[in-house]
Amino acid sequence: MVSKTAKFLVVFCLLSVVCISGAWADDNHMLPMLRMGVGARALAMGGAGVADAHDATAGYWNPAGLADIECVSLAGMYAAEMTIDRTFNYFGIGWTPSQVTNYGTFGFTWMNSGVDDISKYNSSDVYQGTFKDQNNAFLVSWAFKNEWMERWFSFGFSFKIVSMDIDTWNKTGFGGDAGIKFVVDRRVSIGLMVQDIGTKVDQETVPTTIRTGLAIYPMGEDHSLSIATDYVTTRHRDDEAFHLGAEYMWEFSENWSAALMGGLNDGSFAIGTGLKYSWFRFDYAYVTDKEDFLHENHRLSMTAEF
Repeated sequence: MVSKTAKFLVVFCLLSVVCISGAWADDNHMLPMLRMGVGARALAMGGAGVADAHDATAGYWNPAGLADIECVSLAGMYAAEMTIDRTFNYFGIGWTPSQVTNYGTFGFTWMNSGVDDISKYNSSDVYQGTFKDQNNAFLVSWAFKNEWMERWFSFGFSFKIVSMDIDTWNKTGFGGDAGIKFVVDRRVSIGLMVQDIGTKVDQETVPTTIRTGLAIYPMGEDHSLSIATDYVTTRHRDDEAFHLGAEYMWEFSENWSAALMGGLNDGSFAIGTGLKYSWFRFDYAYVTDKEDFLHENHRLSMTAEF
């Protein structure tokens, strides 16, 4: 019969693979939470947000997109029904103090992921209770937007603090992101994002990810139809990732609008829907993990703009 210690070691190793190496995200590099994406709308569109993000979620997708915020933007996300007691949550805010003096736009992003209730035994097979694996990331961002060659051009930067807390092992690291966004005209925008520039935790480097994006709005300024695509490459990886998605939004009264989103996240299917009332919006996304044993899960988001 297998001892409790052996069982614990097997379970702990599996959870370590899931939580630390990242089998539950896009790849197996350190802190995969940083590459999972935020916001149900963008995730329902296949994770294509580099050129399209224009609210508080841009603090993650491309800090340059924060410059599109006119005053204040709030966003939050909850991941529901994730297997193996996994959690993933997000909150973000963007604030433009004044469009007249043009001090730029400031942003704050918080992401949290982990696994709860991991059983712990000592070398004598005595149960020692449970512990958690928790990862956190805090981003402080700034973006600036200006007219350049009769087109709108913006750039943004983020300073990043990341922490890993596994039982009694606690480490903190620092890094950064940088991005640009160029609005070609009312129907087209392009973006470039370099994520995790020099991010390290306990001498372990988080791989730098480069994201390029294209967003097309065939209907013009009202953005009732949005089509976005991203190409993503991560350092030390041989493969590439493509993200493609679309959203159609229609108004059925003066203040109410509804949206339908769908996309492919590097081959994984995603779909979602949204409901907007004036300044408040709620979105739902159904996403599937690349690893079959992790199954599908659901993302719920709320955004508000004032």
